[in-house]
Amino acid sequence: MKSVVAVAKNARTASRSNVFLTATLVASGRSYPVRVRNISRGGALVDAAELPDAGSAVTLQRGSLSVQGAVAWRERGHCGVRFDTPIVVAEWVRRVGYSGQEQVDKMVRLVRLPGAADEVSGVTPAGADSMGAIARDLAAACERLACIPEVVSAAPEELLVLDAIAQRLEKILRASGEPS
Repeated sequence: MKSVVAVAKNARTASRSNVFLTATLVASGRSYPVRVRNISRGGALVDAAELPDAGSAVTLQRGSLSVQGAVAWRERGHCGVRFDTPIVVAEWVRRVGYSGQEQVDKMVRLVRLPGAADEVSGVTPAGADSMGAIARDLAAACERLACIPEVVSAAPEELLVLDAIAQRLEKILRASGEPS
């Protein structure tokens, strides 16, 4: 008979897919909008502003898909969810069509126009640019985009790249001592 530690270790070594998917974590009748950062047949790493406590029974939902499990650990806006039954990862990461591309194109045009950035909600006005302001704007844009399932489904790799850039910029700011 395998020990619990050996079983847990085997579950953690399952192949993981790095993703940027929006989903909902439901625990004790409460819904938590989350981003799935990586997923495997046996579990997922999710992040959100609020998450249920470690040990909580949860259901992870994405579109018509759902899987029951438990929060294995929780730390600073991230948690690991261990699924009760294995999932088919390909079903969870499948792209779906996106019909709002015109809105995205308009936002991109506005941000690219000189002096137009302040027309876009949540962007620091032109002239107030600093590394900290740029880092905040990038992180806020990533957060807003991550809450739009269609955008996440249509461009998960691009969102991962943007998020990685935002994290690298934050790291540079912390190292330089400049406020972020």
